[in-house]
Amino acid sequence: MENRETWSGNFGFIMATIGSAIGLGNVWKFPYITGMNGGGAFVIVYIVCVLLLGVPVMICEMNIGRKTGLNAYGAYKRLELRRSRIGRFIAAGLILGGLCLIGAGSYGFGTVSVIAGLIVLKLGFAAFGLLAIFGALAILSYYAVVGGWIVDYMFRSFSGNLNYSDVASAGEAFGKLTESPWRVSLFYVLFMVLCGAMLVGGVRNGIEKWSKILMPLLFFLLIAVIVRSVTLPGSWPGVKFFLEPDFSKLTAGGILMALGQCFYSLSLGMGITVTYGSYMRKNQDIFAASFWVMVLDTLAAVLAGLAIFPAVFAMGFNPGDGPSLIFKILPATFNHFPGGTGWLWGGLFFLMLTIGAVTSGVALLQNGVSFFQDQLKWSRMRSIAVCFCGVTLFGFLSSLSVANWKHIPAVKTLIGKMFGAEHVPGSFFDMLDNLTSNWMLPIGGMVICLFVGWVWTARKAARELRLGASKSSPDVNLISLLAGFLGEPMYKTTRDHGLTLISLWAIIIRFFAPVVIFLIFLRAVGVNIGF
Repeated sequence: MENRETWSGNFGFIMATIGSAIGLGNVWKFPYITGMNGGGAFVIVYIVCVLLLGVPVMICEMNIGRKTGLNAYGAYKRLELRRSRIGRFIAAGLILGGLCLIGAGSYGFGTVSVIAGLIVLKLGFAAFGLLAIFGALAILSYYAVVGGWIVDYMFRSFSGNLNYSDVASAGEAFGKLTESPWRVSLFYVLFMVLCGAMLVGGVRNGIEKWSKILMPLLFFLLIAVIVRSVTLPGSWPGVKFFLEPDFSKLTAGGILMALGQCFYSLSLGMGITVTYGSYMRKNQDIFAASFWVMVLDTLAAVLAGLAIFPAVFAMGFNPGDGPSLIFKILPATFNHFPGGTGWLWGGLFFLMLTIGAVTSGVALLQNGVSFFQDQLKWSRMRSIAVCFCGVTLFGFLSSLSVANWKHIPAVKTLIGKMFGAEHVPGSFFDMLDNLTSNWMLPIGGMVICLFVGWVWTARKAARELRLGASKSSPDVNLISLLAGFLGEPMYKTTRDHGLTLISLWAIIIRFFAPVVIFLIFLRAVGVNIGF
């Protein structure tokens, strides 16, 4: 097996991790849910959620990755020296719950639960690492379909073929695209090829090299589109819609949405940050790296809103159509830009989206590649080939059934018989999105907090965090710092007095984060929790 690579330095690691985080969740989802939930009020809540939930969980993932130098499965396996009580308790709960479901006549879900419990009983927390890795590959299988749409729209825009005069005609064209499985599949494969090609050079000469080029280019394109957008006549109402705080629109449900968005935006719970952290050097500062990833990821989300809403308002379109903004409203919006330059600005916008989608896709694919390299000792090229072919073949189920089940009726029938017809949504694409986003990712987030806080223990995790962390001073006494007392004789040793950055992190991941992520999970799967 080849020697394990490392990032060349902090900048390369941050750019690569930012590439994994900045994707469609930032440029597509964040702007419209911000507008729906009070604009600037939602942004404020989102930033607080990122600080209190997103960054602590990110630190956990980076930490166990750097400690072990392994993928998520290998990291859990190495750090769980013996089967923990928490792991056995989870396994027993899954098995017992599965038997109850089978007794109630829910054979499909019951069987899955029992099998999952037995796997956890056998593998311990490593089972959840395996779930995170294969969950990430499953996400890529349908994420790449959307990525293919974006590549298609980029080509159409630059060639002048995205010239729709109104939202209705743009929506009709998008509907025809989703109902054209062979065109969708063609661009889906093209997107997968782009992701695979970036991995061929390895971690440093592939992922890092391209991330150093593409991430600055993405921010440059964002700023260029913002300048054009905010200088359009009538654009200021769009800025106010996006950023002016309206706390009357902010509900408890909106706060939970902000919590969930920060979790998904930072690519947590998929094992990606564990894998990327495994290539870190011991002298790299995890606290500082997490801070910069958080800042740049949030900045990209806010800039995306400033690029979209001023233009939508200036052209007189409705910003309240939510998810349809990208493929229906924006093409019509760009087509109305003065001077006949809509094709250029539309092309640049979709190029920017392509960059974000590809770098996120690369991170998802690398998750699987790292697993096969670490656990099976395969070469990098063999690992890439197996992951690429496996994900691409599985992804055809999504590309052929974006709109409905018409092209794969046997799969629909099989799933309906196993889990009940009421659990078969509009398409395989929708089903996989729901399974990964609402089930796998929150479970992955809860598990990482429980594992680091209680199984590996926060005490051991803190020792690893202190390596290379001199610049961010994780042991600084926050109380004495805020009071202005640092430097006084009794505060010369900051480790033993009061609340420190590292102790605050430990409290959050042991108590606060698991409970909040569990609430997000319940709400996402449709459980009524009172708001």
